[in-house]
Amino acid sequence: MLSKYRLLYHSIINTRPSQLYHRLRLQIKRRLLSNLASESYAAKTALSAELNNSLASHPPPALFEPRKQFVRKSKSNDLEVGFLNVWRPLQNPMNWHPFEMKKGTRLWLLNLHYMEFIEGIDSEYWFGCIKDWIDANRPYNKGYWLDDWNSYSLSIRVVVWMQQFERRGSSLSDTDKAIFLRSLEAQVRFLKSNLEVDIGGNHLVKNIKALLWASQFFDGPEARRWGKLGSQLLRKALIEQVTSDGVHFELSPAYHTQVFADLLECYSVLDDGLAKYELEKVLPKMAQFLADMVHPDGMISLFSDGGLNMTYSPAECLSMFERVFRTKVCQANFIAYPEAGYFGLRHEDSLILMDAAELAPRYLPGHGHGDALSFEWSVAGQRVITDPGVFEYNPGELRDFARSTRNHNTVTLDGQDQTEFWQAFRVGRRASITTCEVDGSPESATVFAAHDGYRRLRGRPIHTRHLTMTPHQITIKDSILYGSGQRAIARLILDPQIEVNKLGRDWTLRGAQLAITVECDHPIAVEETICFFDFGHKRKTKQLVIDFGCAPCSCETILTVVPVAF
Repeated sequence: MLSKYRLLYHSIINTRPSQLYHRLRLQIKRRLLSNLASESYAAKTALSAELNNSLASHPPPALFEPRKQFVRKSKSNDLEVGFLNVWRPLQNPMNWHPFEMKKGTRLWLLNLHYMEFIEGIDSEYWFGCIKDWIDANRPYNKGYWLDDWNSYSLSIRVVVWMQQFERRGSSLSDTDKAIFLRSLEAQVRFLKSNLEVDIGGNHLVKNIKALLWASQFFDGPEARRWGKLGSQLLRKALIEQVTSDGVHFELSPAYHTQVFADLLECYSVLDDGLAKYELEKVLPKMAQFLADMVHPDGMISLFSDGGLNMTYSPAECLSMFERVFRTKVCQANFIAYPEAGYFGLRHEDSLILMDAAELAPRYLPGHGHGDALSFEWSVAGQRVITDPGVFEYNPGELRDFARSTRNHNTVTLDGQDQTEFWQAFRVGRRASITTCEVDGSPESATVFAAHDGYRRLRGRPIHTRHLTMTPHQITIKDSILYGSGQRAIARLILDPQIEVNKLGRDWTLRGAQLAITVECDHPIAVEETICFFDFGHKRKTKQLVIDFGCAPCSCETILTVVPVAF
């Protein structure tokens, strides 16, 4: 019990007072409205008799191509809708609230209410899904904020609706158009009164995009107020959420990709002004970071929360950026983002990336992992040393494992995490980067970094890592300074397609077109583990486990690419 209170204390002291205020205010407001709601009240609130705003003469078109991966045909040739590797029949009427999905963070239900799947439905059916949603999901019903009228899901949904209406709405009857526009207006009005200022981060960016899009989709005084508010919030968000070197401050490459796509869409609908000018300064930096975090397989790095396919692909995002800004983004050889804490070396079809970043913003740590001083490595176009990704956001064993230090390419002491994780997104005492020294050129790079995540243990141990990178070799020197006999274990988690073979005292890693020798001054064991490259996907793989003694202690591991004939 004392431990739980300590975790809660460290969570609260790192939360901003404004967040606590807005969260408390929202909680009271939600329950009052939910308790007061009746069917007639909800209907009246959702659909006013007349539109306050008229439809703009030229609603903005979608920037990206339609996403069709959320709909497929079953073996019986019926349509199914699927998210997080879970598929259900697509019906009309739809069960918008399946009981078995009302668990944890309700991420599957949230995805359903995003309604991105309608982008993959034929023109004759897309509006039927929208009309069914309107009929089935009145506001202020019990738990309305959890999925259907959740401000995050609503922000995504209304933009999808507006984009699909611009693309296919001309075929609708006047009656259907009126139903659509009244519901859309009511949802944007709801969003304006329920912005996610208590969470902030990527959630608030989604809210901002919805306000800006609606301000261009509709025409009227209220729509212009939405645009003004969205622009004001956007300028503040850019200052707070993007580092000086162009990285989204939640420090997840996957979420950076998502936010980058959202900001590109914001840019596409903004009128000339200060907000657009600020985006013109920020987006090129964000594009460069995105390009540098892409592995030779074309997919993003998996440091912190995220999946390979959780948003638009890096190629789609960079292609759209280049089209909008009329400039090409070239990947750097020596990669250095000192404020964000990401470093690396790229050579032809090989890439090394090191995570010397902080966990996350102190007041928004939910997407951070115990991966300080971890790294990823691709060779000959194939991932070799990989970050394992995330299976789910529901609290439980797999969520805990995904965030844990033992699930990353770094060092544990006595099996402890660098940071105290609890529940699905909460954090107690956390690791901080205490030292970071970098030197590099297009041909080689060195990073010396340290974190203090284990100072809460006896003897106050510090983990330091000196990573030397060349196009064909990585040298890892780990040291545990101070401490009091804690067992130090380093791990190297392998991509599932990498084979491991023992050669005398050393080991060899083999891929489709590569071979790597692994030398270490301590014995290496091979153990089974699991990885999650996308939400809902679990795969078996192997890891190299190096037990290098009791703190204080040190270890050197050398991985060398060797010529091989296939």
